[in-house]
Amino acid sequence: MLKVLVSSRSFGQVSTIGTKTLEDAGFEVRRVGPEDRPLNAAKLAAVIQREQPDALIAGAEPIPREVMGASTHLRVVQKHGVGVDNIDLGAASELGIAVANAPGTNTEAVADLAIGLMLALQRSIVDAAVSTRGGGWDRFIGHELGEGTVGVVGTGRIGKAVIRRLEGFGSRILAYDVYRDADLGAKPRVTYVSLKDLLRDSDIVTLHTPLLDETRNMISRNELSWMKSSAFLINIARGELVDEAALADALASGGIAGAGVDVFATEPPQESPLLKLKNVIATPHIGAYTVEAMDCMARRCADTVVAIFAGACPENVLNPDVLRAKRGH
Repeated sequence: MLKVLVSSRSFGQVSTIGTKTLEDAGFEVRRVGPEDRPLNAAKLAAVIQREQPDALIAGAEPIPREVMGASTHLRVVQKHGVGVDNIDLGAASELGIAVANAPGTNTEAVADLAIGLMLALQRSIVDAAVSTRGGGWDRFIGHELGEGTVGVVGTGRIGKAVIRRLEGFGSRILAYDVYRDADLGAKPRVTYVSLKDLLRDSDIVTLHTPLLDETRNMISRNELSWMKSSAFLINIARGELVDEAALADALASGGIAGAGVDVFATEPPQESPLLKLKNVIATPHIGAYTVEAMDCMARRCADTVVAIFAGACPENVLNPDVLRAKRGH
């Protein structure tokens, strides 16, 4: 029987459809136990060496060569999510292991959270709730989302979904991406600009780019200095896109007004300076955590694993040459 090892914490946590799909297809599903967590590369490699799985459904834990090479049977690494910056794709290809992700499955959930953080920051919703619960009756003055300018950095699936929501509010939208979308740029409320112009002119900046070498620390001291002192920064993409120390300094000194952060360079982020600041709304990487997104993601992951072992090459496989080589094409 083919074996699937699940290292992702969230796969099967909310939705059972993924596990059921795999088991109905004849796979044995095993999970990394609590005794092996928190996971790092060495711990996961030891589990994989012990279990010898044919497929791995991975979360955000690091998947370097040593992890993938620990099983002589491993043929598939399926990311329970979209970003695969934690997986060594080059090593996987050299080892003959297919890597797939689950694109589009969490788009709406993440976009909803982005808008939620914008509203929470602009209307001081968290502070107002805490004050009222404590017996206060302070009237917090805020701003209307539709009257401001929102800068969207990254106009892929999630960035576009955020823009669709902002259009409903009536916001002016500035967009930045290395690859500009002509149809998006033709919308009356959307204008593509340089990153500097976006940061300088936006009341809210929201990040939706993948983590690549060229995007790591793309928002650091220099970039933060371009922003308005009244502006807010939203990061629900990847923690490493932002220099956390520089952001903390900007927030503490009044360089910018506040931030909504769902992702951190190290998770959980016990040592992050951002957690000590009152003008930060911090959430525990919950962008994709809706029932609907979890169900869609689990289904996509399981369907992909089943399809690959049935001889297919799904479109969400990121190194399809591995599968073509195995089929002799």
